[in-house]
Amino acid sequence: MKSGIILVALLLVLPTIVFAQVQYYGIDASLSDAGRSSVKTTLTFQNPINNFNFSIIGKIENFNATSNSGPVNCGMTSSGITTVNCQMNLTGDKRTIELYFETNDFVKNLNGKNYFDTDFSINQDISKLSVTIRIPEGTALVEGNVPNRLSFPQYATTLSDGRRIIVLWSMSNLTANDQLRFQLLYEKVNQSSFLTYWPYIVIAVVAVIIASIVLVSRFTRKPEKLILSVLDDYERQVVGIINSAGGEVNQRRIVQETNLSKAKVSRVIKSLVDRGVVEIERMGRTNKIKLLKKKFKV
Repeated sequence: MKSGIILVALLLVLPTIVFAQVQYYGIDASLSDAGRSSVKTTLTFQNPINNFNFSIIGKIENFNATSNSGPVNCGMTSSGITTVNCQMNLTGDKRTIELYFETNDFVKNLNGKNYFDTDFSINQDISKLSVTIRIPEGTALVEGNVPNRLSFPQYATTLSDGRRIIVLWSMSNLTANDQLRFQLLYEKVNQSSFLTYWPYIVIAVVAVIIASIVLVSRFTRKPEKLILSVLDDYERQVVGIINSAGGEVNQRRIVQETNLSKAKVSRVIKSLVDRGVVEIERMGRTNKIKLLKKKFKV
């Protein structure tokens, strides 16, 4: 009889032990310039559970909990250490919850540097753990009290997204007794080099702008000079008439003012059209001749 009772008790306790296993534990913390930490944690359990609790050293704010299996109801108590207890209804296919919170207690000032230190332990066996810490833009990691140690644990991967430095840890097969404490030391990047050389940078930028203006001016005028230099006397005379008329003139007026034949004027105008100096606009029985570039001077 006693053995039967013991067996029943073990069957009741055993699922609790098995269900407590965490298949994946992900932590993503973003640190602001003011030392505020925005933390998102993702937990996928090996089996569905109805209750989960954890503790954080410090005061947390803006807490929110969601699950892919429905609502998550959490309560908090805080007295230096914040304890969170969540009730949820996970299922066999939906066993993931996400927790979000903010805190000012993870980052402290240490001799003018910023010291990030927190413990993410949840007292559960964890198959896979992933931790991401994003330090503020304009900061860099520095060595801590232990020489050549930028972070704890030391086997971290450091990379950058172009603006911020990101520190990554990846671990597996952790037990409930393993302490998940993470530390970073970082500080503002020294910008004295820029402050020292900024006058030279300004001078260089101004020089480039001036050189660009000169080049643009030279290459925009050169084609005009080249074109005008190859015109014969008749072509220059016709261009002069058009220019003095404000850039466009009736072809009859050109015939009258040059005392050339209509055929000769037509040939001269055709040559100017081929050179890209003028264009012809048909107007009844005559043509209107227009300079393509009114700034041509002859």
